[in-house]
Amino acid sequence: MEIYTLKSIIILIFSLLFGTVFASEISYIRYYLNEKDFIANVPMKSTNRRGYDHLTAYFNDKNLPVKLEYYMSNGSLRKREIMEYSSDKILMKKGEVNSEGKFLKLVVYSNDEPWSVEFQKSNFIEKESVNLVDQRSTFIIPRGEQVTQIIFETIDGLKYGKIELDYDYLNFLSEERWRKLPSGEIIRKFNYKFDLMSNVTQIWEYGKNNKLVSEVALDMVPADQLYRTPPPRTGNILDEYDIIRKEIKEKRIITSNNPIIPHSVFDRLVLKSGQSLEVDFVGTNQNGIQFRLSNNDGLLTVPFNNVRSLTSRMGDVIYPEAIEFRKSY
Repeated sequence: MEIYTLKSIIILIFSLLFGTVFASEISYIRYYLNEKDFIANVPMKSTNRRGYDHLTAYFNDKNLPVKLEYYMSNGSLRKREIMEYSSDKILMKKGEVNSEGKFLKLVVYSNDEPWSVEFQKSNFIEKESVNLVDQRSTFIIPRGEQVTQIIFETIDGLKYGKIELDYDYLNFLSEERWRKLPSGEIIRKFNYKFDLMSNVTQIWEYGKNNKLVSEVALDMVPADQLYRTPPPRTGNILDEYDIIRKEIKEKRIITSNNPIIPHSVFDRLVLKSGQSLEVDFVGTNQNGIQFRLSNNDGLLTVPFNNVRSLTSRMGDVIYPEAIEFRKSY
């Protein structure tokens, strides 16, 4: 219930961040030849930027950059980033947005970011060997609409885990996989099934070795009926309790069968030799595509030039399309 609620909050947070940053007053603008000069605060004259790749930085009245725009030599915009700071001038969030103001990527710098806290609370990592102070969470939103990945990283650049989110053809969440990095091992998985007729959501949770842990059914209550007590709610008022109690009292029966997942349980990798493999696609690096086999605990890599195609378990073509846009962060 808590995890499902967090999903609903994410897009709202993104919207609020974008509005907050651009509502901030921009005091002045500076131009830089590259990121190295920007970090070193070595600006260039505005007249010198014509005909060269450069970036434009917008500063607020506290001398903090709140927006960066990356331009190509022909004057076209390549990337736009916005930043948000705490009251003591510490960077809290940095996001890449498209021309419509939709987030494509958002980095949250916080020890209290909810998704990372859940990942760490489950003891999926050896905390004594990983420094989680000042960790960051990166949300990947390829089309600016749905989060497909949440990547957890330490301050020194170690990626210790990530959550992958898959959606069905109706854009409902269908599968959620929690991976331990760098091994790529799936340590927790959720399957979702939305019944549009009854407004019931069924959730199956799996642990290590794909063992079923729990299954529940939740009513998709209309927003105007979810809370009987109008906000702000104080004290020990929890209206959701009444909904859950009603479910238990009526002994709602849910199917004990596994959820119907389109296509297959695994991703399908086809090599140029013609060999077809059922794999668990983990990601990419400079050496090629990373994956795990169902009967192998190790992380394997195959060069890009040996791969004919890669199709996700949801039936989406991952490769030869822009594979780096989906998994390589």
